[in-house]
Amino acid sequence: MSYQQPDTASFELLIDHAVGVGAALAAHEAFADLAPAWNDLRDQLLAGRQARDEARWALLGAQRKVDVRDALWDASVGDLSGRAFLAAGKRADAPPYSDLFGPLVANDLKALGPARAVAAAGVILAKGNELNHADLSAPLATLGTATTALQSADSERTTLREATLTLDIVRQRALSAVEQATAQCEIAILQRAPGRADLVRAFLAPVRPERQPKSAAAQQPAA
Repeated sequence: MSYQQPDTASFELLIDHAVGVGAALAAHEAFADLAPAWNDLRDQLLAGRQARDEARWALLGAQRKVDVRDALWDASVGDLSGRAFLAAGKRADAPPYSDLFGPLVANDLKALGPARAVAAAGVILAKGNELNHADLSAPLATLGTATTALQSADSERTTLREATLTLDIVRQRALSAVEQATAQCEIAILQRAPGRADLVRAFLAPVRPERQPKSAAAQQPAA
């Protein structure tokens, strides 16, 4: 009979199942000694879910860091462009503006993703070092700092994004652990109560969604 969870079962569903089975076993004196194993499994599942959430939150934090540093990079390239334009007598085809940016404009550079922005900044910074223009040394230094910070944040985000790719493997292992525990528990129940499929069902059948307890908010009558 061995009850199975769907292949797509989430940590939340598996945790609810472990809690329910543990409570069901504890409610029957003859099977209460089987409950602690399910409580232990619940704790393992909770730890797995926490690890999943920590990985997701780390990636979320890394993404926001990229967003902030990208905004700072945009500001620094905009400041450099403005100063270079003034130094060129407000002529885009005159140096030092034309030497640094050529046909590019600041808005084009701001639209680049982090990887391309870092590459573009490398070219601009190299040209800026060659020009050695006194009025541009400060904004060039600011752009260099912003570029290093953006590159670091983007690299961190990439690493964390790759780490999240293994999260479903962790969930699948948790699913296998629940199914193995279910099969072992069914055997133990039938050894003590041969033929009692009704007990197996009461202890181990997954709780249908319509039987899940509703939240307090959901139970409030409509106004």
